[in-house]
Amino acid sequence: MNKSKKIMLLLLFTFIVCVALAGCTLQDRIEEYSSDKEQCYLNTENVTRFSYKGNDYTILADTVSNGGLGEWIGYIRQLAAIDENGKILLQENVETVTFQSLADLAEKAPEAAYIIPFLNVYAAPNADDYLIVDVNGGYHKAVISKNVKDSDTVFDFKKTEESINDSFEVNPENATQLLWGGTVYQVTSDMVSDDELGSYIDILAESVTFDTETKIPLSKEDLSKIDWYGENAGQGREFWFYTDVYEIYGTDKAEAVAVNVNDNYYIAKRQ
Repeated sequence: MNKSKKIMLLLLFTFIVCVALAGCTLQDRIEEYSSDKEQCYLNTENVTRFSYKGNDYTILADTVSNGGLGEWIGYIRQLAAIDENGKILLQENVETVTFQSLADLAEKAPEAAYIIPFLNVYAAPNADDYLIVDVNGGYHKAVISKNVKDSDTVFDFKKTEESINDSFEVNPENATQLLWGGTVYQVTSDMVSDDELGSYIDILAESVTFDTETKIPLSKEDLSKIDWYGENAGQGREFWFYTDVYEIYGTDKAEAVAVNVNDNYYIAKRQ
């Protein structure tokens, strides 16, 4: 399944859950938490720029870990459809995005080459000459545009496509493991609270049924096959639905991440 289909599947799943649960108040919680934060605005002519308190900032390629964040001071919270030149064609509020609105975004901007999420803005912990902005799952430094130096490298929005291709996937030989490049992560029974979640990393949106002993995923043929002779009578089966992957606050994602399995976040540790 390609990445765009996974995004739509996950959004549809989330939407259905929210409709089904009468107490779904995510929007209220977001508004409460961000009520004292400064709203920032993307530059529609240049996606590498945004404004904060009247100042124009340029987003750099330099990133920091989630442990290097200062105070949360602002938010952008926009899903931006961008053309090849970095011009924003359309924006959608990520707080209210649904399966239908995302589909509409793609339909209304067919010439869009990239769709990138911009989330929160943070102060630098021990400096006042730059801010930090959450872009496409990475914490990027941002400096006042007039202070950009020749030695600075501006955020390359075109590289987001490359990062999408380098995504997490379920190990086809062990359904309780994730693969990321050449790294194997083992999903553990240790749970992670929402407060411990760091930056968003990836979407899996994949369901898998596997043999509880061998951990090998079962194919559709295996699941539909009739066991006439009772050869698999003692076989245990388990079903997992993977949704999204996040960093764990204060932990390097090269060592461990948080993955949502059956509506709970668990620690997946590098092997």
